[in-house]
Amino acid sequence: MGVDDGESMQTTHQNPVLDTSLLGVVRVLLLIQGGIAVMSTIEVAVASAALGPAVAPLVLLNATAAALTLITARGVVRRSRRSRRLAITLESIVLAFALVDLLLAVVLVQRGLEPVPFLTRIVVPFLIIRLLRHRDIRAEFGLGPTRRQHRQDRKAGRA
Repeated sequence: MGVDDGESMQTTHQNPVLDTSLLGVVRVLLLIQGGIAVMSTIEVAVASAALGPAVAPLVLLNATAAALTLITARGVVRRSRRSRRLAITLESIVLAFALVDLLLAVVLVQRGLEPVPFLTRIVVPFLIIRLLRHRDIRAEFGLGPTRRQHRQDRKAGRA
């Protein structure tokens, strides 16, 4: 029988650092969108196996969207101005397509989007755009306030 001397091998796990800043929230939202895009790519790839090569452009489009979203998430955390601009552009495109989808759903089916597509395709892109245009996040990228923020500062007497 062994004697426990109190110095047995114990594994210590360090708690991961959780980024709770606004930029950390943007990163998490972009990663969620990237995960959704990866799953969508897999779904379209399986459908293309059943439906033939006519669906192949959709596989390529979804794979490109997934890759760009995940690359953008990485670049935003590294405070790349190009990634910030790309994220705003991608989210604007997602938002535009979602609004067309919403309009078609209302006109053709006489009802709106279900809650999950509404959240993931309209609310999340809108939040990402708003957060990336926030004064504090712009400052993290070395950007000054927007013209609108500058006008608001003058009205409030801050500058």
